[in-house]
Amino acid sequence: LEVSEAALSQANGLAAKFVIHCHIPQWGSDKCEEQLEKTVKNCLSAAEDKKLKSVAFPTFPSGRNGFPKQTAAQVILRAIANYFVGSNSSPLKNIYFLLYDSESIGIYVQEMAKLDVK
Repeated sequence: LEVSEAALSQANGLAAKFVIHCHIPQWGSDKCEEQLEKTVKNCLSAAEDKKLKSVAFPTFPSGRNGFPKQTAAQVILRAIANYFVGSNSSPLKNIYFLLYDSESIGIYVQEMAKLDVK
């Protein structure tokens, strides 16, 4: 996959029915925040195309891709909020975040509270 692309496959042997694979940009690369936002939107689009009702996002960019946790949370949450602006017909009803430490949980709670979503 090219940077920001996403592809969906069967999730054999997992609790989930499908896995969305994506190529996340490296922190510090040219336009990495824009590319991360595009990656999230491509993942959501892939889920919608398959008529999925929920999708889960791990904290993938702040792992080995090097994004600071707060920056990754801001970009991911903004991308999700912007994706659904003006759309009420999406089959996606639940977005989950897989957060592995209390610091990440705190950051996501803080950043979600800042969102201006109506």
